[in-house]
Amino acid sequence: MVELLAKFWFYAVKWAAEVCNYFPMKLEDGSWSTPFKLIHMVKPDLRVLFKMFGLAAVPRECIGHSQLGKFEAQSFPMIAVGRCSNSNGLLFYNPANGTFVSSIDYKFLLNVTSGAHFGYKYQSGTFLYRLDDSNSIFAPKFALETQVYVHTHSPPSLATIIGILTNQSLDVCTVVLKDSSLSEYTEDLLGLAPEPVPSVASSLLPAWIKRGAKATLFLSTMSKPRHGTLNQLSDHSWLFYPEKSTVGTLIPDLLANCQHLLDTGQLFRGYAKFKNVYAIRNNHSLWDCVL
Repeated sequence: MVELLAKFWFYAVKWAAEVCNYFPMKLEDGSWSTPFKLIHMVKPDLRVLFKMFGLAAVPRECIGHSQLGKFEAQSFPMIAVGRCSNSNGLLFYNPANGTFVSSIDYKFLLNVTSGAHFGYKYQSGTFLYRLDDSNSIFAPKFALETQVYVHTHSPPSLATIIGILTNQSLDVCTVVLKDSSLSEYTEDLLGLAPEPVPSVASSLLPAWIKRGAKATLFLSTMSKPRHGTLNQLSDHSWLFYPEKSTVGTLIPDLLANCQHLLDTGQLFRGYAKFKNVYAIRNNHSLWDCVL
């Protein structure tokens, strides 16, 4: 939940209220019951509980008016946001087009969170309090995810702001250092780190090739095309992570071979249809034979 955006807060509060109705409570006569049973006169069915905001694979039969092909994904990743009020299924949110889908056929993916899968970042809350002589309006000096230098060592240590300020500690920030350790520092000990200069190597690649970019890969050493995402390592090498896999495939010298991979139908921008990928590869093979 902490990885999702503010637009999901309504569903979080709604689900929390529904689950609280299942909590046992002691009545005045000494017996135990639940708010749900007191209203509906039946025991709550715990089987209706599910992993809220979990990532689930929801089957699909077509894309628009086109039927799915044999080599196309038969399901689509969505976020569970509650139970459907019109059916026995769950209500899912599809980040790809911003729509809601009700389905009784689904499978939760337990090895990854929905926020990490869709690249959502934590969005901090809003503090509401009465302005009087005991408090004042304040604004944090550093926003979340800001890169800062900690001036307690020489040379200064690079860190990332992960803790928001509160009305009780106006000048204290929580940061995570390079070794993944957490510390708290006052704002006067922190300084804004300059934005990293993009490397020349990355600037020579097409603009769409970047960390987290969706792509379709069909190297000559692969038996079939795969959909996935690109990621750049610290040594400027590139890995391709297929969908639902944590094992990346190394793309040999992408900087030098990028145009060749694009021209020969081995690398495509976004999730290309597999039938188009095969068609381009076949046309290229026929052209090589003619040459």
